[in-house]
Amino acid sequence: MDMMSLTLGSGPFNALPSAASGSDLHSTHSALSSTGPTTWAATSTSSLTSLNDYTNYPLIRQGDRSYLRDPENNYPLPCDLPEIHRQILRSPMLMRVFGGPFCNQYISDQPPKRVLEIACGSGLWSGLCHDYFARRGHRDVAFHGIDLVAIAPDLRKKGVNWQFKRHDLRKPRLPFPDGYFDFVFIKDAAMCPSSPARQAEGLSEPLRVLRSGGTLELWDSDSVFRSLLPNPAPARKLASKEQETADSTATYTFSSATPFTNAQNKFLQNYNSWVEKSFDSRKLTPLPCATLGLAFNSEVDVLHKVESRRIAIPLGEPRWEREGGKDGSGLRRQLTADQLSIRRTALLTVIQMIEGMEPLLMEASGKSRDEWDRWWTAMISDLMQKGGLANGECLEVSAWWGQKR
Repeated sequence: MDMMSLTLGSGPFNALPSAASGSDLHSTHSALSSTGPTTWAATSTSSLTSLNDYTNYPLIRQGDRSYLRDPENNYPLPCDLPEIHRQILRSPMLMRVFGGPFCNQYISDQPPKRVLEIACGSGLWSGLCHDYFARRGHRDVAFHGIDLVAIAPDLRKKGVNWQFKRHDLRKPRLPFPDGYFDFVFIKDAAMCPSSPARQAEGLSEPLRVLRSGGTLELWDSDSVFRSLLPNPAPARKLASKEQETADSTATYTFSSATPFTNAQNKFLQNYNSWVEKSFDSRKLTPLPCATLGLAFNSEVDVLHKVESRRIAIPLGEPRWEREGGKDGSGLRRQLTADQLSIRRTALLTVIQMIEGMEPLLMEASGKSRDEWDRWWTAMISDLMQKGGLANGECLEVSAWWGQKR
């Protein structure tokens, strides 16, 4: 089964449109560009109270996208259907390259009774994790999701034991008692307020609501891009299952010792400089993968059996794969349809992320609307049609997990 079938062929979101092509992305961007000035979402312009009520009226329209409008909330991505679609593509892709809905194999042997997904968004991970356990005969796992914006569907209609709470993560406490959950999972939350990648105490609340012996696991990815140097060796001696997953997905495990170089693609170089400038002004980190490691290692008194996996997903077909080695003497790597689909899905979600961050990237670049439109059109053509990712540019994703003492 290829990635698009895995992503859109089953589950609670199978009625949503399939992944966009390059021309679809250009059309979406053009529609975005031609819209009028900013408008308020779900807010009466005649009501001063509602204009300042960020809890009940959290969103603002910019172009054709919806963003959090609280000036104290620096979350840079949209909160709307296209962003849900991006996450729908991204979650199964990550599950594919990590080999399942979680990396800690202890959970497979000892299924949890209560699971919390923090910043759950569409709730897709919870739905897919429920399916994982149900296929193994564990249908009594209860899933809880929290997020600022209530965009998750009622997964109970799909047979999931599911409860959702709307919750602002900037509040000092999660709305659950101590030791309530067996498994706490956080994915793609590095840009959220109070995330472990933003604040040193970011793990304290997830650990408080986790029982002794329970598992905390986080997945995230860096927001800037580097290039793998040719034919990197595995990060370490992998378990056979992990190596099989890396081989079957044509991805590369890496560590801090793995050789990288700066992105060679000029459009990703532009993007890297703009997002670093913008994130710095908003006190966000574009490199959460390394920061998460520090957060876990700082909790040695609370967490043990801490492990991690870091994976690079090439965004195209690197030249050194096509040429079969550094000197061209090896065999060319022939990618399967599934492996190609993983890479194309990674690239598509990256382009969608760049599109979603358009307001802050335009500001950081200093480009006018016409200049930005020309840059965008050239970028799409280069990345998706002209083979501009032949130098090993990749999406870096990481998983960290540990067990509460």
